[in-house]
Amino acid sequence: MSQKRRLLLRIEGCPYCIRAEKALDEAGIAYEKLNINPADRSMVIALSGQRTVPVLVDVIGCENQDDDIIAHIPFLKRQ
Repeated sequence: MSQKRRLLLRIEGCPYCIRAEKALDEAGIAYEKLNINPADRSMVIALSGQRTVPVLVDVIGCENQDDDIIAHIPFLKRQ
């Protein structure tokens, strides 16, 4: 399995987002920031079922599409 892309949904200046970013950086976890408009949280709700940020999303299927998704199934079954 290839290295996964991770997206951190965040709002500029959010202290909770800044704290999460610091923890991810200190742990050496690669991620991309995706700034969310505070007035439109529809993407946050669609991806997480919540209105609050930060939300970290693992992108599955970015390269080896079906293999990556199939490999992730045992994790999904544990949830």
